[in-house]
Amino acid sequence: MLSPRNNPARCLLKVLGATLLAVHFGAASLARAEPNESEGVAPLIAEAEENALAGDYDAALPLYERAIAGLAADPHSQNLLRYRYGIVLNALGGERPDLYPLARSQFQAVLAYIESSPGLPFEHSAARVRSAMAHTYHQHSALQDNPNKRTAMLRNAYQLYASAIGDLRREGDWQNLAITAFNIGQVCEWQGNLEEAIQWLEQAVELDRRHGFEDLEEDMGYLSALREMVSPQQPVGDTAI
Repeated sequence: MLSPRNNPARCLLKVLGATLLAVHFGAASLARAEPNESEGVAPLIAEAEENALAGDYDAALPLYERAIAGLAADPHSQNLLRYRYGIVLNALGGERPDLYPLARSQFQAVLAYIESSPGLPFEHSAARVRSAMAHTYHQHSALQDNPNKRTAMLRNAYQLYASAIGDLRREGDWQNLAITAFNIGQVCEWQGNLEEAIQWLEQAVELDRRHGFEDLEEDMGYLSALREMVSPQQPVGDTAI
């Protein structure tokens, strides 16, 4: 089994980035909330993300929870933050596997919100949320010692990724489509289905190349490794008799 794509620390830094989410919420989403809520929630988010970037997760996670609870009167902003929180929890799951179920619960709540209000504008599509939820099963499976639980998690991951693929393509969400193709390919590899894994990685590489995504080199390397596993190259040179 080849290694997972990203380590938790690099994932988290990429997720949080240099700009705090509170800036975005203060400028846009929180403008729709009640003034008292806005004043209370934005600092909580800023402090949560500062603590997360500093590695103080025990301090960060309760602050996210308080901020989410504080947005109860503004479901749109609340579910934006739930999605963000789910991504952070998933990134930390490699170090804290107990956080994977909590991450899933955030994505499940966001998906329920989106599906309960079809046509309502929201920054993340249902397909993107399903792909994110699949990733919690995908990553969690790598830490499972129980083979039955691992098999079930990989099956759940495959089904959720597969359910997202078509919608991501229809929506033209090419980067998330490429990431999902990579991920479902890795799930197939972990399940022992190398031929299907290669097919998905070929799609990921084609999307990376067409759209200039930065994962091209990494995805090409993984595709080459999969092909080598299926058809190992014979050494070239004189054969001893």
